[in-house]
Amino acid sequence: MNRSAEKSFTTQLEETFIPLFADNWCQTLSEVTTTDFKWNIPFPFLGYPPPSMKSSRFSSGDFCFWTLDLQQALLKDQVNIMLEYHPGANNTITGGSAQVITRIENKQRDILPTKTVVIVSDGLGSFNRHQVFRFFKTNFPKSVFYEEEGNVTIYCTVKMWTLKENKSRTSSYKVASDVCHKELVLTQLEELFKNKSLSDVKLIVGGRTLHAHKIILSARSKVFTAMFEHETAEKLSNKVDIQDIDPDVFQEVLRYLYTGRISSETMEKMAVGVLAVADKYLLDQLKDECETHLINSMSADNCAELLALSAQPHPAMHLKKYAVDFLRRYPSLVMATDGWKKAKEEKLLWWYESIEMLCSQRVLDAEH
Repeated sequence: MNRSAEKSFTTQLEETFIPLFADNWCQTLSEVTTTDFKWNIPFPFLGYPPPSMKSSRFSSGDFCFWTLDLQQALLKDQVNIMLEYHPGANNTITGGSAQVITRIENKQRDILPTKTVVIVSDGLGSFNRHQVFRFFKTNFPKSVFYEEEGNVTIYCTVKMWTLKENKSRTSSYKVASDVCHKELVLTQLEELFKNKSLSDVKLIVGGRTLHAHKIILSARSKVFTAMFEHETAEKLSNKVDIQDIDPDVFQEVLRYLYTGRISSETMEKMAVGVLAVADKYLLDQLKDECETHLINSMSADNCAELLALSAQPHPAMHLKKYAVDFLRRYPSLVMATDGWKKAKEEKLLWWYESIEMLCSQRVLDAEH
């Protein structure tokens, strides 16, 4: 059985920059996302040619995934560890590089010689497959790194550097930076959302009345644009009746329409509902954010719910792909959850029964 774990954090490379004696200046911003990954492999017969095997995926930020691949080298006495890149739901890498540090440790934290390599993106938002480590398998079982029952523990740290944006000023006067100006605009829009001054349309959502501004809604959503540009009942009455959405969910989507922001707390509690609303009102960026959040938080408990969600009229193709892949890798864990039983009773009954039959057959084939 393979056991893996990961942790990651992101550091914004925005050191204090003071452009003394310069009215015209530029600062390039970037960030480094550091991900630590641990892969344990019970490998009792390392002296024989090892089968090719891959780890589970681990992530660097929201849009980048990796897997480790263990392979027999051309020289039979050697085993290669390869790093493979997989784009996420909304790959935004436009330039950068990654430093990969690979090592093998034992329980006493003794380390085989660490290997560090630097890989560079191809300029199209991808990284080529790279060899990141190699060891000699005939000597390895005799070392302190070959644990009881043949357990081998591989550690891999990926430090990914990406360019973000430029901050600049071109002026002969001391003025506020573009970033400060944007923050001010967002703050003012959030105040407009809160106090609803000069609002000119009522949104009746599940019996609750929310006040808004037609010009904001139209600027942010093509659905509202079409609604208010023509002589519709909503335009003439200044009222929009919305029956199929939870008021709390729509309140947060409305906040997003004004500010372009959605809180992590909202994502944790309402990502599924927000995804459905984003799809209905053609909010593609918000839909991508929800899909990425759900992919990164996928587990055996919620896999069935996300499979059902991705099969509904508002398709989330990347979410569906990862949910199906998760189910394929951990069928017994997913089908043992209350979420699977509930989804089987309430949604797509024939589809769930087909999956259960397929997974049961795979288990029987493996036993024979």
